[in-house]
Amino acid sequence: MNDYKRWAFQQCPQQAVCYRQFPPVDTTELTESVHQFEFLLKQGQLLLHQLGNRPFAKHLMEAAQKSDHLTVQHMIQSVPGLTAVNDIKFSPTGIVFQLASPVISEGGNCCAMSIVLKWG
Repeated sequence: MNDYKRWAFQQCPQQAVCYRQFPPVDTTELTESVHQFEFLLKQGQLLLHQLGNRPFAKHLMEAAQKSDHLTVQHMIQSVPGLTAVNDIKFSPTGIVFQLASPVISEGGNCCAMSIVLKWG
């Protein structure tokens, strides 16, 4: 008898029936999370596109180097159409953007996305 069969029999003795009852599957919440995450991906694309602009990136890095949180925050808030950035953390070696679904601000907890970029 191979190890898997031995393990299976040890987990479920022959005299016992080892079937678990599961509730019916409902994909509603998963589907909503997928739609919200697609929104976050589009938001991430907006952010990355702006960060790919060299003058913008240089100004952002200079502000971060001076620990000027207000300027960094203002620059990110100024990106047209970008609404999902919830938090920004930076260090001498990189920056992290936390994007959160608008559903979270309404008390939901479906999904979030972090963009972690190295710059030094």
